[in-house]
Amino acid sequence: MNKYLSVKLKVISFMLMILVVLIHSQNIGTTPMAGNIVIDHGYSFYFQNIISNGICLIAVPLFFSISGYLFFLKFEGSFKEFNSKITKRVRSLVVPYLFWSIGVLLFIFTLQLLPVSKYLFESKFIKDYSTRELLIKIFVLPIPLQLWFVRDLILLTFISPLIYWSIKRLKLITILIFFITWVLDVDFVILSNTSLLFFFIGAFLSINKKTILLNDFSKRYWIYTGFWLVLIFIKVTLLYLYFHNQIILNLLNDACIIIGIIAIWSLYDFLFKNKDLSISRYYGIFSFSFFIYAFHIPSLPFLIKVIFYFLGKTEFVSLLNYITAPIIIIFFSIISGNYLKHNTPAFYRIITGGR
Repeated sequence: MNKYLSVKLKVISFMLMILVVLIHSQNIGTTPMAGNIVIDHGYSFYFQNIISNGICLIAVPLFFSISGYLFFLKFEGSFKEFNSKITKRVRSLVVPYLFWSIGVLLFIFTLQLLPVSKYLFESKFIKDYSTRELLIKIFVLPIPLQLWFVRDLILLTFISPLIYWSIKRLKLITILIFFITWVLDVDFVILSNTSLLFFFIGAFLSINKKTILLNDFSKRYWIYTGFWLVLIFIKVTLLYLYFHNQIILNLLNDACIIIGIIAIWSLYDFLFKNKDLSISRYYGIFSFSFFIYAFHIPSLPFLIKVIFYFLGKTEFVSLLNYITAPIIIIFFSIISGNYLKHNTPAFYRIITGGR
């Protein structure tokens, strides 16, 4: 992997993390859940769906593809390599997962005991959990819901020998199988169909098409980007008009993701192929992707609730909340991460998996 691709993966990963925050910033719904405003029409509904339910949908799939690509990069399939990869992933995935899962659980537990903040919680209090519920909350369905991504990566790491073998032997057949299961939304229970398909795609490119990502994809960026945005506007407009054919909406959703990934990849080349972003004074910010990922929940939902509490639940406040809350959380995440990185570097490495 050359320097340009290395920088590209780092910058795009940061951009995708911003999109993940925006996904979780959505504060509208048709039912009064999690303190959101109940709204299924209007300018706030349309704008939030264009961003969170349109542009941002590429974030998680592309993250999994990048993870699969990096996992099998310069990989020959020996037992020693598998052992080394799994050992490293214990440090970079399992340890941070347990820290943030348990840490946030204890933080929420403390807040639920305080009269001033317990009103923010509508679900069952942690002090009332059974041992089984507590273990599930830590290891399977953590309170920081975004950790499901790390959970799936951990499981994919442990089955990596099977992934490598299937790709080497079956090649594109494996991708086709998981593509079908993704489109049909097959439930694999312990792994999401999204993580399987896109991790396999990244792994396939790393194993069988090692140099393809070194190519310049900028030539048709405007076609991919234009087509992607048109699909998003069609999908959101249908939602706005109360269109309820779930099959068509799901197909549009899947098309937006596939075309969107190609669009973002090619758009980056168009914008930065002649620039060395690694010498930018802001390049260091891109190293905080994982900290933003881990820190933004439950911080973001709390902030959204607080803004609604003080400003009221109106459509204008909904849009204002959607725009300002993620900016505040991202800024605070970078400031906090930078402070920890420089003042407690060993601790920072542990909680971010050495990133």
